[in-house]
Amino acid sequence: MEYLKGDAECKRADEISQERFSIPSLSLMEEAALLSFMKLKDMLKKDTSVLFLAGGGNNGADALALARICRINGYNNICIYTPDYSRRSRENEIQLECCRALSIPFADDIVPSDILIDGLLGVGIRGTLRERESEIIDKVNGKDFYVVSVDLPSGLCDSCFNNAVIADETYTFGCRKRCMYALGNRKYCGKISVLNPSFPQEVLNEIPSRNISLHDASGYCRLTLESDDYKVTRGRVAVIGGSAEYVGAVRLSAKAALKAGSGMVTVFTDANIISLVSLDCGASVMVRPFEDFFSMHDSFDAVLLGPGLGRGEMQRRLVERIASLPLRTLVLDADAIRLLGGKCSADQFILTPHVGEFRSLSGKDGYQSPDEFYDTLIETGHRLDASIILKADAVYLCEGERIRIVDGQNPYLGTAGSGDVLSGITASIAALGREDIINAVLLHQLSGSEAHEKLGCYTSDELIGIMGAIR
Repeated sequence: MEYLKGDAECKRADEISQERFSIPSLSLMEEAALLSFMKLKDMLKKDTSVLFLAGGGNNGADALALARICRINGYNNICIYTPDYSRRSRENEIQLECCRALSIPFADDIVPSDILIDGLLGVGIRGTLRERESEIIDKVNGKDFYVVSVDLPSGLCDSCFNNAVIADETYTFGCRKRCMYALGNRKYCGKISVLNPSFPQEVLNEIPSRNISLHDASGYCRLTLESDDYKVTRGRVAVIGGSAEYVGAVRLSAKAALKAGSGMVTVFTDANIISLVSLDCGASVMVRPFEDFFSMHDSFDAVLLGPGLGRGEMQRRLVERIASLPLRTLVLDADAIRLLGGKCSADQFILTPHVGEFRSLSGKDGYQSPDEFYDTLIETGHRLDASIILKADAVYLCEGERIRIVDGQNPYLGTAGSGDVLSGITASIAALGREDIINAVLLHQLSGSEAHEKLGCYTSDELIGIMGAIR
């Protein structure tokens, strides 16, 4: 687990390193450039052409220092493009003079190269880009480079969603930045590597940050059961959904809940499709009509409502009626999210929207900045008194003031029914009541990665099978 820092917090770490520990700015810059070179040289041959794009600030100075180190180490097929600036940082001027003294060629524009080092803009930008920077970014994105951004892709920041460089790799300094993981921004960063240019660890630890953290597979905890556990103590799950038009979703959620460890799973569905759902789910899952749920509701540890439900008036009344019941846990997914009329009465309330469904929940079509996106996620959770698992290019679990992000970067999970699998896992883990809900997201991501490694492209049914083995 790693806490993400904002632009101002990263700048403050730089300042404290200089003020309290007397580490000169140029020393930090040299270390950042050297660490970047050690990673970059693995992909360099002596004839590899490299264009260094350098802005006028310290991010540009990082790129210039990296160009100098490449030249000194015998990589001569390099050149620098730096736009004319009326003002440059002191460090930038020093690095620029070094590059000129080494006779590194300068280009007048973005020129074709094998690799482009993006050092145009760093964490210091505020608000929308100037026209010149935006045009340069468009040129970079319009050419066939392998792009490496230093610190972060130019254009990304906390205060605005901007046009940004699309990097294949990002060498970020000191810590990961929040803006990299805000909705829609992850795609700009490519593979992210954290390089520490001699920031003392105590500085990074003491800088205050928002309660937004990054989590990966190393945090997943496999299911452990007590020797006297049986079907009731392993959690009883009700899955409510399905319709004549959408038969598959409810059975995927039910099968996922079983494979995730639930001892008992019951599906409540449209009376007209009971035989179809029963046949597909197998003998381990009981299948009943919707109305039977209301005489049994207090026997379930978690209720999942929504997969394949549809959005008619009957479904709306069903959602409202179930949301008013004093349930232990209610997980709302798919169509039920859009039908929700207000708060629910369950002790624990979890929503699992995709981006479109979250727009419906939040009432916002877009966000002006990464900070606004994170704020909206928290505000929506507070308003509904719910935990939210937002499924997007990363997965966001928001509980109160805390946001935990799982950076799966597995597009193969974007297959039909994958979200139904996640909601089934979530209901299962909530029903057991012994694990952190983040485990549901991590299990889903781990299963997707394993399925891709073993099968390439896969179906959600195959995903469930692999998930059961990991669980």
